[in-house]
Amino acid sequence: MAPDADELLSSWISRHASFYAIPPLGMLRHCLPEVSSLRSADRNLTATQVTRLAGIFSTDPATVRQMTFANIAPSSRRLIA
Repeated sequence: MAPDADELLSSWISRHASFYAIPPLGMLRHCLPEVSSLRSADRNLTATQVTRLAGIFSTDPATVRQMTFANIAPSSRRLIA
């Protein structure tokens, strides 16, 4: 499942979860047990977490990073959300 150009990471994780017939939070916890919510995955991932997700979903870290708000100033994130 390749991500769409304007897709958020949480949407992509949810699509994978749907494919495996598990809840989205279950998929997230399987991949990143330390991340508490899908929203958190969209907003705050470390480089290690990005690399881990990229490996699990067989994509490159840049693709995962582009689906997050990591490069957006925290003050602007509220406007987007």
